[in-house]
Amino acid sequence: MTITRIFQRVEWEVSNRVDLIAFVIVISGFFVYIYYASGYYLNSDEASHFVFANQETLREAYTASHSTAHPPLMIMVLHLYLGLGKSVLMLRLLSALLCSIASWFTFKWLQRTYGSIEAIAGLVLLTFSPAMVSVASEVRQYAMLLFFICGALYFAQRFLQEKSLWWGIAYTSFVYGAILTHYSAVWVALTFAIYVTILLFRRNPGWQVALFWGISQAGVAVLYIFLYVTHIRWMLNSGFAQDQIHGYLQGEYFSPGAETVLSFVAGNTLDFFSYLMGGRPAGIMGLICFLSGIVYVFGKRTGNLPYQEKRYEVFLLGLPFLLGALGAVTQVMPFGGSRHSSYLLPFSIAAMTLCAVHVLSLKRLSLFIMASLILVPLWLSGWRPPNAVQGMNDVDMRTALKQLNEKAPAPAFLFVDDRTHYILAYYLARNQSSLKSVRHKTINEFRMGKHRIVSTRKYAFSPSNFEHELVTMARSFDLVSGASVWVMTVGWANSEEFDAFVTNYPRGRIKEHLKFGSITLLQVTVPPAAFPQDGWSHERSVRHP
Repeated sequence: MTITRIFQRVEWEVSNRVDLIAFVIVISGFFVYIYYASGYYLNSDEASHFVFANQETLREAYTASHSTAHPPLMIMVLHLYLGLGKSVLMLRLLSALLCSIASWFTFKWLQRTYGSIEAIAGLVLLTFSPAMVSVASEVRQYAMLLFFICGALYFAQRFLQEKSLWWGIAYTSFVYGAILTHYSAVWVALTFAIYVTILLFRRNPGWQVALFWGISQAGVAVLYIFLYVTHIRWMLNSGFAQDQIHGYLQGEYFSPGAETVLSFVAGNTLDFFSYLMGGRPAGIMGLICFLSGIVYVFGKRTGNLPYQEKRYEVFLLGLPFLLGALGAVTQVMPFGGSRHSSYLLPFSIAAMTLCAVHVLSLKRLSLFIMASLILVPLWLSGWRPPNAVQGMNDVDMRTALKQLNEKAPAPAFLFVDDRTHYILAYYLARNQSSLKSVRHKTINEFRMGKHRIVSTRKYAFSPSNFEHELVTMARSFDLVSGASVWVMTVGWANSEEFDAFVTNYPRGRIKEHLKFGSITLLQVTVPPAAFPQDGWSHERSVRHP
């Protein structure tokens, strides 16, 4: 048998086992997610989601979910899921499972829409993309969002092709799930409303299908009215949304006067592809492939789509980007290179896949798979998700807590910033069904097991606020000048500024300085500034549930 005949035989065998190959890819991706999900302690966002979900009843979890910037579904599902276990790996396992299923849905959607080669190529790109790995290895809404969006893509295609109400019900359920998981799903819901409506009525549906579709879209409107009344209105009135826009997400909203709309959209689109691909050079290549794929869709007959409907596929792949950018320009929702734009993953991967398979002529499935076996490990080798950096190793957390118990045994209190109190709530009080607090004017006091945790409402200690927060805490608890206080802050492996501040702190004011990766444990003395001669009265504390 010649080499050509052998190669043809291999190609035939691979082409006839596409589903099995896809299953192996999904399982391989799942183990990659588990690898990054284990061995690293919870970050503050993950820990806060655990605290909100770790309530006595589902109703209490729903109420606690209003403290986040997201709809309630993820917190409620996590509340039920906690019955299976509360270890870090168990918590992150939920996201790994959801992202694995999302990858499978994407594969089946691409296979039905474009073909098997495109489906395998898209599956590899999505499953092992740094953005997907990051989402799959943390306890946040984005894995569940992708699960619902990718499922909706698959069920929408089946609904359009078969005009079955059962597929329509499945599609509608997944869109509703996405809406109740994350507010960015509004751009996907609008995209589906336009795309499916156009194609559905081009194919002359019966009155039952048309009526169902109208009821389905009315349900979307009802859900958003419900979310506005129960949550969005509070975020707008409380200033919570403005804090997000002018805070750490500032770069993902348009700033009039500082930039043009075109430069903002172009720059943040490139930022998204850099996030998707794991770096700027790869991001530029990804953006070029995406744009090439969009042009290809518009100019050629694609896969299993009728030629006269090819132009509408551009709406499906491109409209989420346009709506997301418009939302950021009007300061409704962030758009850029972070997990907040995760809803764009399946659409960007689909266009990039069409470029890879057709424009770059990578049409041999066996060659693509062999190339992936070499390139994917190289792709992931020099990159880590934000929650799996070296400075956040769980050994550091265990060592820090051991030192805390030895040097400041309970019930001595510990002064922390807001992000750290959530992390300690998990590591010190995960078996408490809910966290009770004593609320002071500017600080909160918690009982976590035997520990007394006093938390400022500032998100993180910084050189500009640390001294003020320490003085405020001392006044609230009548601490005398020179009294020793233990302080703890847990960062995101980016606490160099605060570390430099502590290093240069006045001599004698720090009795002990311990560092464990991104965890800082200090013993400091209360400054004399905490006790002015007059003009100050002790705050009265009020107990809240």
